[in-house]
Amino acid sequence: MQIPFWIQIIIIGGSAIMLTLAIYLMSVFNRLFTGIPNQWLRKNLAVLLVAICFMFSLTAISSELFVEAAQKGWANAALFQVLNTILITFFVYNSFLLVNRIKSLKQLSFVRYHAVIILTIIVSALIIYTGINYFENGMKFVKLKATLLFSFYNAATAGLIYASVSYVELDRKRKLNEKELEVTRLMALKTKAELDALHSKVNPHFLYNALNSIADLSVTDGKKARRMTIALADLFRYSINYSQNNFSSVNDEVAMTEVYLQIEKIRFEDQLNYTVAVEPEAGHYLLPRFLLQPLVENAVKHGLKATGLMTEIHLSVNIQGEQMQISIADNGPAFPDELTPGYGVKSVYDKMDLLFPGLYEIRFINQPEKQVVLTLNKLIKNEPVI
Repeated sequence: MQIPFWIQIIIIGGSAIMLTLAIYLMSVFNRLFTGIPNQWLRKNLAVLLVAICFMFSLTAISSELFVEAAQKGWANAALFQVLNTILITFFVYNSFLLVNRIKSLKQLSFVRYHAVIILTIIVSALIIYTGINYFENGMKFVKLKATLLFSFYNAATAGLIYASVSYVELDRKRKLNEKELEVTRLMALKTKAELDALHSKVNPHFLYNALNSIADLSVTDGKKARRMTIALADLFRYSINYSQNNFSSVNDEVAMTEVYLQIEKIRFEDQLNYTVAVEPEAGHYLLPRFLLQPLVENAVKHGLKATGLMTEIHLSVNIQGEQMQISIADNGPAFPDELTPGYGVKSVYDKMDLLFPGLYEIRFINQPEKQVVLTLNKLIKNEPVI
C-alpha cells in the first residue's frame, strides 16, 4: 500500500515528537505519578507511560502497524500494540527491579552495574517477545529472527537511554555535592573567622584601666603591680587561643574568670568580693571560650563601677539532668525593664548562636536575687580530659 508523501512527513514528525517525549519522561521519571502512594504501582505506571511513547515512536515509522491496520482496522491494531506494550513492559521492568535488588550489584562500578542492567533488559525482552510471537501465531514461531532483532534493538535502546539518564543524574548529583561541600567549607571558614574575632575581643576600657592601674601601682606597690601584670598576661595568653579551639572546659573558663576578678580585686581592693562554686561533675564539660568573663565583667561594670559601693559577685556552675546552669549573681542595681546588651553580653550571644544555636537560654533576673542565668540544653564532654 502506497502511503502519500504528506502522510509520511506527519508520521515521521509525530514519531520524533513521541521519541522526544519518551526521553523527557525518563529524565523526570521519579516525579511521575507522585500522587500514588504505592511505590511499586507508581513506578510501573511511570515506566509504562514511557514505553507507550517509545512504542508509538517506533511502530509508527514501521510497516507493521499499517499491515495490522489493513487486517484488523486502525483501532484494533492500536489496541493490540498497546496491550503488547503493557505486557512486555510489565515483564521487562519487573525483571529489572528483581535484579536491581541484588545487594552485590550496588558495589559494582557505574559501567559494570549498568552493563548488568542493560543485559537484564535485553534478555527479559527477548524472552517476552519470543513468548508473544509463539502464542500469537498459534503455538509456533513466525519470523522469529525478525522478532528477536526487533526486541534486541528496543531493549538495547531502552537500556542505553536508561544508562545515559543515570549518568546525567549522577553527574548532576556530583556537581551539586561539590557545590554543597564548597558552601559548607565557606560557612565553616566564616564561622571560624567570626569566632576568632570574638575570642580576641577584650574590652578596650578594661585594658586601658588595667594598664593605668599597673602604672600607678608600680610607683606605690611594686608587688601588687607585678601580680596584676602576671594576671593580665595570663588573661591575654588565654585570649590568643594558640590551640585554635572554640571550646574550653568549665574548669579553664572559671580559672580565667577568676584571673579577671583578681585583677579587678587588686584595682578596687575592699570594694569587691567574689565567690566561685563549681560542681565537680560540671568541671570537665565544655563551654565556648571567653563565655564567663564578659558576663562577670558586666556585673563588675554595672555594680561596683556604677555605684562605687561594695560589690559582691557569686559565680556558680551546676549540672541539672541534661542541662548546665550558669549563674552570675551580684548585689548591684537591678536590670532595667528594657535591657540593651552591651559590648560583652553581645559577644556572649554571638558565641552561643554560633556554637549552640537554639540550645541555650539567657535570663536576666531581679527577684529574688539579681542574677544572669545561662542555661545550656546540650552537654559536651571534654573527653580527652576524662
